[in-house]
Amino acid sequence: MLRDKIIKTQPIVYKTLNNAIQSKKFAHAYLFTGPKGTPKKEAALWFAQSLVCEHKVDGFACEECDTCRRIHEENYADLIVLDGTKSSIKKESILQLQEQFSKTALEKSGKKFYILDTAENATTEALNSLLKFLEEPNGQDTQAILIVDSIDRLLPTIISRCQIIPFKPLKSENYYDEAIQDGMDILDSYILSNLVKDIDLMKQTQETEEYQTALVAVERFVTQFDRDIDRFLVWFETEILGNKDKDKEIYKMFLDICLLFFRDVVSLKSEQSGWFGKEVKRVAEKKYAIDRILLILLESKDKCNRAYNLQLLIEQMIYQIKEVL
Repeated sequence: MLRDKIIKTQPIVYKTLNNAIQSKKFAHAYLFTGPKGTPKKEAALWFAQSLVCEHKVDGFACEECDTCRRIHEENYADLIVLDGTKSSIKKESILQLQEQFSKTALEKSGKKFYILDTAENATTEALNSLLKFLEEPNGQDTQAILIVDSIDRLLPTIISRCQIIPFKPLKSENYYDEAIQDGMDILDSYILSNLVKDIDLMKQTQETEEYQTALVAVERFVTQFDRDIDRFLVWFETEILGNKDKDKEIYKMFLDICLLFFRDVVSLKSEQSGWFGKEVKRVAEKKYAIDRILLILLESKDKCNRAYNLQLLIEQMIYQIKEVL
């Protein structure tokens, strides 16, 4: 259940919302803020469920009744969700929200909710209209929840009218466990939970050509870098390079996975099965100057983000690693 997830991963959020529910003292507007990938929207819907659920458990939603299900599916008549994740929230949407909430509630609870997901993507005109609505909500039964990844992109006047609920970044293990439960490959779950830290983006990245190509390249690299690194370089230049639109993204992903690999070597972390865990153990036994290799990879990543010739950059990286070995 979502309640268990919130208790485990966001104890401050749970304690704050629990205090409000137990005391029945609610702010008319909440601001859920925290890094992308934290369960802010899920918690917003769960909080809305908890205010109207007729089968509450210790004050919180049962998450199973018809009312809870309809809120979860965003099919509750007195719930409006404005989505700013894909396009900006416009002034017209805020005005329509205000007009609808000026009418009598349709659900028997009489409670009305609106959620602005990624509210920092609202236009200035929309935020100004929202500000007026926050100052003068239509009655005490209107509940606002704003969700933001970057609080500094909101108007200070809006922030000051909300109770801020901070979400802390999740640990890689949390994303890994969730990915495994969703059926993702074990190695992909491990790598992407360390690199992406957003379950939806992890799933999207797993399917990309850039990630799949980079993963193949990393397997070749870690098995050959201390055996025949020149052979790897020839393979990379002839088999990987060639698509100007994708080469840089593949190389960045390649470097990120290599950095994870060599950090695991340093920490002697080798829980992963298959080639990844096998090579971590093998390289850890060699007593190489891994700190210098990590520095080379980091410098190459930094240069890749700037206007460097990619082929020359890769050749420099390989030459520097040869010098270390």
